[in-house]
Amino acid sequence: MKKLEQIWKFFVFTNLLIASAAAAQVLLSYEIFHLSYNLYIVLLEFAATLLLYNLSIWISKPKDYKQSPYERTRWIFGKMPIFWIINVLAILLLLYALAQIHFQTLLYLGFIGVLSLAYALPLLKIKGQWKSFRHLPYIKVFHIALIWSLSTVGLVYVESVNNLENIAWGSLLYLLSCKFLFILLVTIPFDIRDMKQDSYYHLKTVPLALGEIRAKYLCYVLGILHILLVLAMPTSTEIKIGLILCDILVLLIFKTKIFKEQNNFLNVYLLDLLLVGQYALCLFSIEVANNLIR
Repeated sequence: MKKLEQIWKFFVFTNLLIASAAAAQVLLSYEIFHLSYNLYIVLLEFAATLLLYNLSIWISKPKDYKQSPYERTRWIFGKMPIFWIINVLAILLLLYALAQIHFQTLLYLGFIGVLSLAYALPLLKIKGQWKSFRHLPYIKVFHIALIWSLSTVGLVYVESVNNLENIAWGSLLYLLSCKFLFILLVTIPFDIRDMKQDSYYHLKTVPLALGEIRAKYLCYVLGILHILLVLAMPTSTEIKIGLILCDILVLLIFKTKIFKEQNNFLNVYLLDLLLVGQYALCLFSIEVANNLIR
């Protein structure tokens, strides 16, 4: 059990879990659009996500990480050789993937990159101090949802169009909306967990504005709303079943783990795992349907 916990912490703390989640969400977009996978886009999303999240950690490095109250901070900066090896490999992977895609896709990536860096880097001057977008009142979760939607859905669309593959504009907008809502659903619990910390640093987040109880109710409402949107999604029934199963699983985890055991720092990262699980459930649903047809 302890070994499994160590493996879990390794994937969470190094951001390999969230990078895998981003790659899985790209694969899911290809599945929903009924397109063949573009391996370079998947690798690009994995590497870029890993580097951006690790950049955010590096920027927030405390002066004395050993005195940090957060285990993740102590773990990461206490194992810097691992941190640098992972990031160097990610840079090489990113450069390789970038060399394989269309120029128009590169321009689109530049736009997403600016949005992503704005979340981590202090590009805005607020009351005489340089701040990142995450410090803007109540913007944080919406900014994250926008970046994830544009990178895991929009990126697939742009590269596919450059390859002369047809995706209906209506289907694109619908999937972008569904993705935006789902990312909100799995992001708000992180802010609920961090309410005390955000309050201490004078950050204004949605849970702090609503209060903890209302923020939790909001998560349940978003989950139900996402299920309703999935029912009308322009894709196959098998994929809809996989997406709805994932939504139900998310709501159950809210009830039994995340909102019940809030003192457990690592519980909320189950939602990152479910970003991978969402794709896996859709594949499972497709496989079951194919076996029944046979």
